[in-house]
Amino acid sequence: MSQQTQNIMKKISLNKVVLNIGVGKSGEPLEIAKAALGQITEGKPNKRNAKKAQRDWGVRKKEPIGIMITIRGKDATTLLKKLLEAKGNEIKEKSFDNEGNVSFGILEHIDIPGIKYDPNIGILGLGVSVSLVRPG
Repeated sequence: MSQQTQNIMKKISLNKVVLNIGVGKSGEPLEIAKAALGQITEGKPNKRNAKKAQRDWGVRKKEPIGIMITIRGKDATTLLKKLLEAKGNEIKEKSFDNEGNVSFGILEHIDIPGIKYDPNIGILGLGVSVSLVRPG
């Protein structure tokens, strides 16, 4: 009886990993960001549109200005390990929120293991959001 049993309802698991690159304008930079996310995840990224117009920046409403992709399951676990390795396996405490999510940024996508520099893409930064869940 010295061995304590863990409550399975308290087990934390990975729900999804979301990668986002905000380019700020459509056209060629958006396609470059799409190629970079495709290289990282080997998936098909989605375009994200501007919610409202920003006249000073030359952005119109509903103009595609960002790229994102959501990864779930075992692919998410392996991708998260790579992303954490690019971050030095350290996450700041302020990166966690009260709902069980973690967000952090990667300054250069070539820091991710397995990603090589491509002169056609260049160097891009990206945001990573991780959703953790418990049963119930």
